[in-house]
Amino acid sequence: MAADRGFSGKVKVASTIVDYLSSGLYESPAACMKELVNNSYDADASRVDIHVKPDADRIIVSDDGTGMTQREFQDHFDRVSESHKRDSGDLTKEKKRPKVGRIGIGFIAANELCEIMEIVSTKRGSTDLLRVVVDFKKMRDPVKQRRDKDGAVTKGDYRGTVEQAPRNDHYTRIYLNEVRANVRDVMVGADPTANTAGGESLYGRGPENISKTLANSERRTWSDLNLYSQTMLEVGLNVPVRYAPDWIPSPLRKRLKAMEAEVADLDFVLNWDGTDVRKPVVLGQDPNKLPHVLRCFNFQGEHVGARGYFFAQHGVLLPQELNGLLIRIRNAAVGDFDSSFLGFRASEYQLIKRWVSGEVWASDELEEALNIDRRTLRTTNRAFVEFQTLIHEELRKFLRDARKKLYEETSAEKKSVRARDQEERMEQIAARHRLPAPVPRPEGKPKQGDAAEQKSTRAMSRKYTASQLYEITLQVAEEELPRELFRKFAKALAKRITR
Repeated sequence: MAADRGFSGKVKVASTIVDYLSSGLYESPAACMKELVNNSYDADASRVDIHVKPDADRIIVSDDGTGMTQREFQDHFDRVSESHKRDSGDLTKEKKRPKVGRIGIGFIAANELCEIMEIVSTKRGSTDLLRVVVDFKKMRDPVKQRRDKDGAVTKGDYRGTVEQAPRNDHYTRIYLNEVRANVRDVMVGADPTANTAGGESLYGRGPENISKTLANSERRTWSDLNLYSQTMLEVGLNVPVRYAPDWIPSPLRKRLKAMEAEVADLDFVLNWDGTDVRKPVVLGQDPNKLPHVLRCFNFQGEHVGARGYFFAQHGVLLPQELNGLLIRIRNAAVGDFDSSFLGFRASEYQLIKRWVSGEVWASDELEEALNIDRRTLRTTNRAFVEFQTLIHEELRKFLRDARKKLYEETSAEKKSVRARDQEERMEQIAARHRLPAPVPRPEGKPKQGDAAEQKSTRAMSRKYTASQLYEITLQVAEEELPRELFRKFAKALAKRITR
């Protein structure tokens, strides 16, 4: 009998698979644009400017970041998916920001937007000005025509030149030329004279105006806006820009001051056709809503930690895009708000879940669970499993408190308001008949919840049938009136009640 034979080898990823993964990865123009904006953030830019030509045939993305040299361009882009972003560490060199990118395919997002991309960049301390033109048309060819003898698959052709530049200049400008038809249909809303039948436009508005628009209680969804505006909001939600002014009621905002300041300290501004883009998170602005509830939390598990908040109001949260949980890793969002709250299934809280919005900043350990699209997480990852469990624990505590506050305490408050209203109406009736106030007022303002106030509320909230009211009135009249007068009063009262 022959002896067993051993063998060994390596499991490799075919470049064709990388090609498939990196093509069609981004589901919308917003997903592509946020990749380019995050690239500027990782390049230590303080400001990114996006300009869309009115006919949307050209989009310009420019930043004041560190820029890049010819060598850095070729290191990053000659072979996509071999990212060198974190070779120098997890933090950016100048501003010490946690780097967002790590896989090295974000650059390819541009191919979903245009046919030709031009990069102009210079780095501080260098006198070289880099100009590169990348032609993505090659990507439209069949894979077999793009694969070389070593198995590598061409994603595009580029040609470049190096010119002279002032030594202290540092910037990167990306020109997206020959914008693809589906993207033009979205971006044409940049023309302020364009037909906006598809929805209201936020073009050129300031942060305060946009906040007011989003806080409109009649705006059920961002889809009420045109596609250009929706794209701008989606990018703002995902990249590390600041919060909008007055994004949450002042008493609650004080409790989130440290978190808000931490985001502002990132020193990152996105300007989109003259609009200072902020996080489009605007909560609790409807004055007709009943009290709000906020809970801040912080936890550290064995494999992952997180901090964040849950917010709830009485009634369905609008716009509906804000209902759910938004996860941020290294200051960039993972997809959009998840209305399932990571699959939270407690049946007793199904209604109130629609009233809740929350954001959570997860520790870097959760990054290992990120899928390549940066919109979803691997549910089998041990950090995710623990994260999900701990989030559900915090959410359950919050929902229990919120239900008490928004249901029970609100119900008591409504009863108290109705009772005071009844007292005032009785006083008006008594005054009309020149009688003293029927309900004695205690000195000073009664404290809600004290015994006297509770007793008054119960009494004034009581509902009577006609027979009950008739009986009470007769009892009082019999005690206070002479017999003959009482009989006449009783006869008149019965006639009035049954009229």
